[in-house]
Amino acid sequence: MRKGMSFVLPGNLVTPVATLPMTLDSATLSVAFVLLAMVLGGLLVFAWALNQKVRALAWWGAAFCLIASGIAVVNLGKASVSYTALLAGNSLALLSYAALFAGCRLFNGRATPIALVGAGVAIWCVAFPFIYDKPGYRLVLIALAAGAYALLSAWELWRHARQPLASQRVAIVLLVLLAVLNIARAGLGVTLTSIAWIDALASRWSTEMALFLVVFTPTLAFIFLSMAKESVEFGYKQAAFIDPLTGIPNRRAFMQHATRLIRSTKGKTVSCLVFDLDNFKRINDGYGHDVGDNVLILFGDILERHLPKQSFGRLGGEEFAAILPVSMQEATGKAEAVRRAFSKASKDMIGAEVTVSVGCSASKSAAVETLLQEADLALYRAKDHGRNVVVSA
Repeated sequence: MRKGMSFVLPGNLVTPVATLPMTLDSATLSVAFVLLAMVLGGLLVFAWALNQKVRALAWWGAAFCLIASGIAVVNLGKASVSYTALLAGNSLALLSYAALFAGCRLFNGRATPIALVGAGVAIWCVAFPFIYDKPGYRLVLIALAAGAYALLSAWELWRHARQPLASQRVAIVLLVLLAVLNIARAGLGVTLTSIAWIDALASRWSTEMALFLVVFTPTLAFIFLSMAKESVEFGYKQAAFIDPLTGIPNRRAFMQHATRLIRSTKGKTVSCLVFDLDNFKRINDGYGHDVGDNVLILFGDILERHLPKQSFGRLGGEEFAAILPVSMQEATGKAEAVRRAFSKASKDMIGAEVTVSVGCSASKSAAVETLLQEADLALYRAKDHGRNVVVSA
């Protein structure tokens, strides 16, 4: 009697039951993968519908649905696949990789040329009549095209990342792995290794390939969802530090940067500039608040052109400030450049000169609050001296 599982029947009779070995055949895994990819694609599209800020989710969802459709067309039919099924199924698979790449570009705020999206399918359709009866050549072409799209997707997320996202780095690793797998398959289309589990990658579909995709696909989908979530959260955090009108750092962001800068200078001179637009109420009353808003935006642009990034911010109203790791003399020189540029730009924009008064302070050890107070005192003196001047504390 073979060993097996046992269960208890009434009357305390114990009957052995033979254990049946569990097998994972490629047909079962094919169905599992197609259903899984379709569900994951639907979830990604649904996530996009809930938050349409991350449009890349729609492309990634389409990529999962396309690969599921391609696998279904080629592998869920008869053992001998028809000419049309091979052509259509592999075209859908290549379109899925192209959609993956387009989603990565869109995630970074970059458009994807239609020609680049359709290039893989176009090459496949042109070459297919000549390699239909040559499975090795078909594998090489499909695998190289898919690997190229996966590698381009990884490059896009690494080279053109707009935000420092942890999940994006994981996505790069997964996409590189996908590219390596496809390029390895292309090599197997030319020559086999005689190692069964490696050579299985060269077949049209195998248990090993299906099992890999059943594990890999949900992992990639989860990472894409994590990227979208992390990107939205990062955007909200950034928005909390940006002045909504001028687009430059707000008071909170400026104070944090100034504090970090003072701590990092370790006893070196730090200068603080406080800017206040002269007679700004008259601008609002005489030209309207829309023009007043444009003048504030203009001044923010002037600061961005003349001062280092993140060194300045809007404190509120028409008052701005900057913190610089330079001497007072150098800081007043930069302030003079800002004052002259704003005077000229405002006259060009509204036909009337708008001026700015500037107070400057410097210290090797003072806190940012003290520097701002001293620069404010210098600013009051600038106002008393007729405005449109730079005064040092």
